[in-house]
Order: sequence, then structure tokens, then C-alpha cells
Amino acid sequence: MLCEKYAPYTLNGIAGNREAVQKLEQFAIDCQQGKPVKPIMIYGPPGTGKTTAAHALAYSNGFELIELNASDYRDKEKLEKILLPASTSMGIFKTKLLILLDEIDELSSKFDAGAESAITELIRISKHPIIFIANDYWSRKIAFLRGKVEPIQFKRLSPSEVLNVLKNIVEKEKKKISEELLAEIANRSNGDLRGAINDLEFAMAGESITLESLGTRDRQMEIFAVLDKIFVSRSLDQARKAINSSDTEIDMLINWVDENVPNRYKSKESVNKAYYYVSRASFFEEKAGRTSYYGYLKYSKDLLAGVSIANDGNLSLIKSYTFPVKIKFMSTTKKEREYKGAIAQKLIYILHTHKRYVISEYFPMLKAMIEKGEKLYGEEKVLDFFESEYRLGKEEIKIIKDSKL
Repeated sequence: MLCEKYAPYTLNGIAGNREAVQKLEQFAIDCQQGKPVKPIMIYGPPGTGKTTAAHALAYSNGFELIELNASDYRDKEKLEKILLPASTSMGIFKTKLLILLDEIDELSSKFDAGAESAITELIRISKHPIIFIANDYWSRKIAFLRGKVEPIQFKRLSPSEVLNVLKNIVEKEKKKISEELLAEIANRSNGDLRGAINDLEFAMAGESITLESLGTRDRQMEIFAVLDKIFVSRSLDQARKAINSSDTEIDMLINWVDENVPNRYKSKESVNKAYYYVSRASFFEEKAGRTSYYGYLKYSKDLLAGVSIANDGNLSLIKSYTFPVKIKFMSTTKKEREYKGAIAQKLIYILHTHKRYVISEYFPMLKAMIEKGEKLYGEEKVLDFFESEYRLGKEEIKIIKDSKL
């Protein structure tokens, strides 16, 4: 993935957030000089470079990194077995350690009774610097850390900052992407650099992918992260939370999961089980559209989250996810479908039926009539007939004739 390929190794390479980066640089200097430092809390929206900055700080300053995410430290036992001993020991090569606790606000509501006290104890006894990462510093779930950490805020990047990164990647990859498309990706990223780079990766894939097919969204959790939670977490709660946190429409998520089940799961049992949940999720999503009762979408989301429990631990490690064929097709046929819809809208009053039935049942008959009529009577007479009987013009007749039914 491009996000990993172009992740910076130094804090100077972090895009935007110069004030926050300067604070991290001073934190690293104080650590190297042996000064007592307070643990820091890097917080801000997804995709702004929080975890990347922590990794860059560790790498460029020679720290051996001990990193855990929320699922690794939600109970006291794991904290006491993994982190507390590490907090007072040296690295393998007598290097200084940096302890990183990512997603501290993600699963903190599920901490067992002793987890908070164990984290507090970690802060008290650690001989090594500690970094916490969260989306929301002011969340009540991590209120116990306030006063014990120094907050450093990462803000959403500006469109120009995102655009500069995208241009640099395109130049290094030696790809031809129009400046207009890059600017549009940057503008719609809402400051989420990771999401913008993932969109760029789709655009560079050489497929017929438009901005519409990527979906306009204010990313709370970009698509790859959501897919990882669904396929890898083995937790219904984590997968459900990822789906509910994403602004990607449920029908698009279903298409993404449907396309990538065989890419992630190896065993037939896992694939079969995953597709069962996908099919049921699709059923309720379509039912919500047919009945206009959108309470069915809750069932759809919960069933899609069920794919996570199909994971039997036998996973394929892939670098990126396959873009859904259905979405590509819908993108490339968008104009044709719009034209057909407009023609069908005119015909429903003549044929006294609904639009979908006009397209599925009457279009093939009309196409056959046009083709046979032109052979027998010529184009002019066919045109006159359809104009007088169906109020269709020359271009509309051509669309019906050329359409793939």
C-alpha cells in the first residue's frame, strides 16, 4: 500500500501540524538528554499522521518500540505481563525503549476493573518514555489520564498540504494523474491524508474509476481500516463499531466485503460462513430500499459485522484490497443508466407501469422493434413512428438500439 511505502522515517517528513511536530521533537530531545518527561497523548482525527509521527520519532531517535493497540491492553493481566516488566527493563541491545499505546480511547469502555489502575501504575514506574494515541482527548472514557499526560493535538490537514503529498507520490511513482483529479481528491479528503492516499492508489491502478465510484465521505474511518476490522478482528463488537463509525454507505461496504472475502479467508468453511452473512446483509439493505423502512439497515450492518466471526485464524496476508467489480461496472455505465432512466420516465405514462419494469421488460421489445423496423421500412419511417407513438427522439431511439440488455 502507498501509505506504508511512503510513510516518513523522520518527523521532518510529517505533513502539516508543524506545532505538534515541534513538540514531539522537543520530547525526543528531552528523552535523549535523560530529562524527566511526562507521557504524551497524541490526539486528533483519523488519517492526520498520529501513529506515523510516533513511529518516525522512534525510528529517527533510535528507540526500540514496544507498541500495543486497544485489543492488546484492555485487561490488567496483559498489562502486567507485557508492559509493566518492559517499563523497567532495557532493550535487547541495551537501547532505550519507547512504549506506545495506540487507540487508547477505542476499547477503554471495555477495560476490566484493574486496567485503569495498571496503566496508572505503568506511568508511575516506567523508566522509559510513553506515548498514548487517541482520537478524542476529551473523551470521558480516558478521563483518568488527564493530568498524567501532556496533550499534543494533530489537526486535519489543509487541502494544499494533502495535495503536495499526493503530487510527490505521483512523481515518485512516475504515473500520469491529472492535476484536476489530484486537487479533487485533496479537497474531498477532509484533511484525512491516509484516506486521500488510498483514493490516489485506486486512481493510479489504471482502472476506469471515477470520484463518484469512490464515494464522497467525511472519513471517520476510511475504507481499508473498516475492512481490516471486519476481516481480521474476530470481534463482532469491533466490526460493528467500525461499520457504524464509517460514513461509507452500507451498500458500498457490502460490495467491498463481497469482493474481498476470498482474498482474506483461506478455508472453505470461513468463506462459506462469510458469504452467508454478506448475503443476509445484502438482503436487508435491498429490503430497506424497496420498502423505504430504513430500520432494516441496522440488521444489514449487524449481519455484515458477522463476517468477522467467520475468521478461523487462517488468513491471507494481502497488501491491498481489490476494488469491487460491481462498483467499477456501475461507474462505467452510469451515463447509460441515467439515459435509460430518463427514457423510461417518459414511457411510464404511455405504458402504465413502473420505471424498472419498462427497462427490464419493454426495452428489449422496443429494441427488437427498432432493429426489425429499420430493415423493413428504413430509419426515417421508424423514427416517425416512435416520435408519434412514444414521443421519443432520434438520440433516444439510438440509446435503446445500442443498449446492452
